Amino acid sequence: MPESAEATVRALFAAFADRDAERALALVDPSFEFWPQGTAELTGRAEAYLGHDGLRRYFADVERVWDELAVHPDDLRVAGAGVVAFGTIEGRAGGQEVRRPVIWVFKVRGERLLYARAVATAAEALAIANTA
Repeated sequence: MPESAEATVRALFAAFADRDAERALALVDPSFEFWPQGTAELTGRAEAYLGHDGLRRYFADVERVWDELAVHPDDLRVAGAGVVAFGTIEGRAGGQEVRRPVIWVFKVRGERLLYARAVATAAEALAIANTA
């Protein structure tokens, strides 16, 4: 298991890049809450993916709605009990090319991720990071 919040987040990104749901599950708390903005928009999902079953569903949704999807977390910063990652996503869904900046906000306890959300703006990220 990773030894720091940043290492845990990097390990999650690596598991996603490999589409290894089981490796990702080992990094998240059973109560994990995940809000992936882009995939949620494509699926019409209005609520978070919750827990281990939710993370499995997210991986299935990525396979279902994205023809290609890559995330590029270029800059990770530890912030209190979490990590903020700045980067881009690139992909293709329904024949449409997508490339846009994204900010991911993670809350971590010990070596487990409790919460993750992908947002489009720094203001959204700050609002999330400043909540307990």
